[in-house]
Amino acid sequence: MEIDFALSWTFVFPEDGRPRQLRFRRTGGDIDPFKGTGQLIAVIADANRADNGDTISLSRDGVAYTDVDLALDGWDQWAMIDETTVNLATIRRRIHTAGLG
Repeated sequence: MEIDFALSWTFVFPEDGRPRQLRFRRTGGDIDPFKGTGQLIAVIADANRADNGDTISLSRDGVAYTDVDLALDGWDQWAMIDETTVNLATIRRRIHTAGLG
């Protein structure tokens, strides 16, 4: 199971500009979808693209969702490139600074 962040926005690494979705891929078996452990990832999710499914890890596996949520608090303010585009490099730095990388 994966938890999607802001499906209407585009998440990109500025150096390549490829549109991605930000997701938390759960690896634990917790019943509550917002608890447990997993990995923060960025994935291309467009069946019309040759690179559909291309995935980049933003955190290490086995991190608590609550820790990722805390590290990303306010991301819709500090990680924005423009009104609809989010900087994944900034998010990755924040995750690493929080010790989750």
